[in-house]
Amino acid sequence: MDPLVSIIIPVYNGANYMHEAIDSALAQTYSNIEIIVVNDGSNDGGKTRDIALSYGNRIRYFEKENGGVSTALNLGIKNMRGKYFSWLSHDDVYLPEKVQVEIDALRQAGDMSRVVYSDWLRIKMPERKILNYEIKLPYRQEIFETGALAPLLGFISGCTLLIPKFYFDVYGYFDENFRAVQDYKKWFEMFRGKRLIYVDRPLILSRQHIEQATNTYSIRMSEEHWLYSWMIYNSNKDDIIGSGLIDMYHFYSALFTKWIGNEIYQHAIQFAIQKLQELPESPNADELAKDLSSMINDGNFETYLLKEQEPLIKFDFSLRGITLGDNVKFIPFNQLENIKPSENVRTLTRESLMQMLIDAPIRKNIFVEWASRA
Repeated sequence: MDPLVSIIIPVYNGANYMHEAIDSALAQTYSNIEIIVVNDGSNDGGKTRDIALSYGNRIRYFEKENGGVSTALNLGIKNMRGKYFSWLSHDDVYLPEKVQVEIDALRQAGDMSRVVYSDWLRIKMPERKILNYEIKLPYRQEIFETGALAPLLGFISGCTLLIPKFYFDVYGYFDENFRAVQDYKKWFEMFRGKRLIYVDRPLILSRQHIEQATNTYSIRMSEEHWLYSWMIYNSNKDDIIGSGLIDMYHFYSALFTKWIGNEIYQHAIQFAIQKLQELPESPNADELAKDLSSMINDGNFETYLLKEQEPLIKFDFSLRGITLGDNVKFIPFNQLENIKPSENVRTLTRESLMQMLIDAPIRKNIFVEWASRA
């Protein structure tokens, strides 16, 4: 028998987009669903309420005073009847097969108690341009399935998830003290130490529009500074088992490499710097640095990297004791198309280098010297 899936749609002033969200939930190829719409105190003259009520008994509708998305999600979870929780933002859209594909992934894994998530596509508004967003490019499957790393490395869009209801019974509801990062905080609490199921195809369309940036940017910046430092502080060796990362030195090196140069993560970077300096160097650093050097400086290849990323890439490699050879050339992005592909030519982006960098830890002496000057 197909288990009941509860699709919860929290909405605040959602008249612009919520019709499409609800319609996409109703259009699921998986039939055993319930749709719960929670109106989080909209002040749009009743427009949000009227749209929701127009669906009659095809949805379940709740209304509350405004308190933020976490309070709306929590109300929906407390009233859900389903065995699985699926979140749909009122300005996003499910592809018709979203729920079915994820239920099938659970069955194929032979464990209906696991959590599933997927890729997604972005829709840039107002032109409604679809931006292809593939999160899987630079990483191994094992890293995507590691419960602590998926939120830490930013792989998860909350609306792609399918979560057994009992997770909320065990780990509690969303923290209502947060307005912007309550989701990632909860994912880390729930998923660390567990193996997730990652579906490597997009199952939702996520809108990008001006109201999101205007309403939440300053709040998100403040909360993310705290969140990522908190996740690092609470991570331990058990959280990376099965990911392919060999030790905590690899772990902090990977985070430092991903975050350097991004203002959102400045607090977390400082924490990673401190942790890296406290730990002994990874015992296999020599071997992995040699492998990386051979891979990049292989004389049989001409390797082309983006000129725009030259300082950051050279910085990453220098911290690992790697000097780029003469066969590595940096060229502007608009000149990449002039490179004639052949067996002896390869072009790499920073993203395609990430897995190499994760597998080759930062060299201790070089890093400590850099940190003392930074």
